[in-house]
Amino acid sequence: MKVRCSRVSGSTLWTLGPYTGLLKTCIKKVKTKGHKPLARELAVLAAEQMVESELQIDAVLAVPSSQQGKRYRGFSLPAYLEEAVVERTGWPPLELSLRRVYRSVDKSSQGLSKGDRWRRQSVASGETGKQENLGHLLLLDDVVTTGATLTRYAAQAREQGFSKVTCFALAEYREHE
Repeated sequence: MKVRCSRVSGSTLWTLGPYTGLLKTCIKKVKTKGHKPLARELAVLAAEQMVESELQIDAVLAVPSSQQGKRYRGFSLPAYLEEAVVERTGWPPLELSLRRVYRSVDKSSQGLSKGDRWRRQSVASGETGKQENLGHLLLLDDVVTTGATLTRYAAQAREQGFSKVTCFALAEYREHE
């Protein structure tokens, strides 16, 4: 499988493909039906693509899922992605002391307009506390719709001291594809 490459807020974004067809069907089944085995399979498929990359990653971080989504499904698809990537690549997860600045929002973004997503993300920013030379962070998410979430987390990572941020998502929604 060949990953797709695009850009989101000055960072490289890798995806398995567009949010259409079979990929969309699988992701929706995970997110709306809570299908854990399929979530794990998608995470492993994504991790295998990372193994084949030539990236030099210093830390891996899954974008936190909304509390509402985690309660509904009982798990977080981005967290499964992180677990699989860390296991298969040997790249370290972001240490706990640095994770405190990355917070999820309380409710799902499903159904929000692009403007509402951007407004919500700008309000949700937290205090970061700059470190020095943290290197290259890999941010993981399930679906990129507007890029607002990854933009916020990438900005926080740079403020925290990461010199480079690369993003990976299972799929990217494009209005005109």
